[in-house]
Amino acid sequence: MNKLLKLIYSNKFFAITTLLMQVGIITAYVIGVSSNIRFYLLASNFISAILIMFEVNRHEETAFKITWIMLIAIVPLFGWFFYLYTHTGIISRDIMRSHTIAQKKISEYRSEDTDTIKEMELAGCETSLVRYLSRSGGNCVYKNSDFKYYPIGEEMFVDMLYELRSAKDFIFMEFFIVSQKSYMWRAVEDILVEKAKNGVDVRVMYDGMGCIALMPKNYDKVLESKGIKCQVFAPVQPLLSTYQNNRDHRKVLVIDGRCAFSGGINLSDEYINKTVRFGHWKDTGFRLIGEAVKGFTEMFLTMWCTAASTANVDFERFLNSSRAFPSLSAQGYIAPFCDSPLDNEPTGRNAYVDMLNTAKKYVHIMTPYFVVDEAIYNAMSYAVMRGVDVKVILPGIPDKRIPYCLARSYYEDLFNIGVEVYEYTPGFVHAKTTVSDDKRAIVGTINYDYRSLYLHYECAVYAVDTPGIKDIEDDMLITLSKCRRITPVEYKELPWYYRFLGRALRFIATVI
Repeated sequence: MNKLLKLIYSNKFFAITTLLMQVGIITAYVIGVSSNIRFYLLASNFISAILIMFEVNRHEETAFKITWIMLIAIVPLFGWFFYLYTHTGIISRDIMRSHTIAQKKISEYRSEDTDTIKEMELAGCETSLVRYLSRSGGNCVYKNSDFKYYPIGEEMFVDMLYELRSAKDFIFMEFFIVSQKSYMWRAVEDILVEKAKNGVDVRVMYDGMGCIALMPKNYDKVLESKGIKCQVFAPVQPLLSTYQNNRDHRKVLVIDGRCAFSGGINLSDEYINKTVRFGHWKDTGFRLIGEAVKGFTEMFLTMWCTAASTANVDFERFLNSSRAFPSLSAQGYIAPFCDSPLDNEPTGRNAYVDMLNTAKKYVHIMTPYFVVDEAIYNAMSYAVMRGVDVKVILPGIPDKRIPYCLARSYYEDLFNIGVEVYEYTPGFVHAKTTVSDDKRAIVGTINYDYRSLYLHYECAVYAVDTPGIKDIEDDMLITLSKCRRITPVEYKELPWYYRFLGRALRFIATVI
């Protein structure tokens, strides 16, 4: 039932419907039902040419352009309607307008910390990515911030509950998936209700598509009746979903402006291995305490105002809350950053490319999905050619068959450029973690696939020279010991039709 709901309320439903219409027209043409079919063909060529011309002139990633041009040219009726359906919409424009207003408001409380960047340069740190993130991701780089890395969801959840119980002023929660019947959510909800009764400003936001089968309809009203302010980001509606393709994939918890949590961990029991779905669930996350928490406060408020279509929030209170806490003397630098599909700037993709391009010894990656563009592939090739050790850890047991088949279609390409590929034998890897040279790391919600890199709202931290980076690399090595390395021989032992399907799926990888 859950899978049926997700199908009906997704772009796939519209795609299947229009594809069936296309099959009907082709059938009519083949059996000669209509003598006017030649007029359809003339009109088809004209309309296809107009749409292709429009697409060629769009500011868009080349892979998306190629997919759309081929769909419009090969299956015209399906291609036209699906293209127009996903590229137009009043709802999308409303979201963009609200998002822009919120960003403008928050920018009044933000300034680039040039002193910290100069300090990084004097310490011999690479600062080009920090400068880029401060402009594209919209956040500063911070020092005096404690960064704690969690190699597993169970450990992070314990600290989340502890910090929630300590809240005194406000709690901000933003998650892609919240399962109402899960142990995780019930434990969190009990604390939130109690805190709301005691005067704490509690705000919860969850994604409409991510929670469509996991949260009852109008559950936001139930939470509001308990004193919890709630927003459903982009609630889904059948056939009105030009914005359904752009989901809020972030996981953010901010408490009092003092500490923040993020990473791959949602509020559902498989993330802490209380429920077993795809073997052992390997996930990672982090906690920040100190100045860098302000970055995540800004991210949450931006999305809250976007979902609510209003900027009527006490920004002064929330964004300056960190001043109430004593400063830390933590080592290293933290640059929180976010990625939005509204600005045509692939911030997450560019951050990963920079990690690969500037690495000197190694780049180790954990990701659940691997469906990448030429920029990341070329950066990996460039890194290996310079003598950098590049390793990629992927799931041994997949959660979704099509993305798994797609990811495996890249294995041969990775072998050819010298990238080592590993699969996590105990189960599913949901971590989104990249570390290099014992100096730099990115941990957050950004997968190595088109959806995360181009279509979703995402967030992460770029950490430089923090003690937690050693913990990340140690975790990578421990995880590698539980993986099996995939060799070219093993890949060729896969059935030919499986390998062919993976290659064929690349044709529509940007739209599925």
